[in-house]
Amino acid sequence: MDIIKFYFDETNEEVNFAVIGSVEHDENVYLMVVEEEELDEEDMTAYILKAIEVDEEEVIYEIVDDEEELSVVTELFEEYLENYDFDQE
Repeated sequence: MDIIKFYFDETNEEVNFAVIGSVEHDENVYLMVVEEEELDEEDMTAYILKAIEVDEEEVIYEIVDDEEELSVVTELFEEYLENYDFDQE
């Protein structure tokens, strides 16, 4: 399982996310991630990240917060990740 570092610009906080899976939709790449320390927990909070900038050395992601986009992408992940139960809040 891949681990990525995510930086929150507004708080300068760094979080390690474990990548659960990835999907493509409308020529965009999305990752479903959970905080690394939650991996062993039964109830995990997952986030959907969207690649917004890609170069040879780095990919920049942002957390998807648009409800319509989130709904569509969550459905794709539900099909892809059959071993997980989803409860979208």
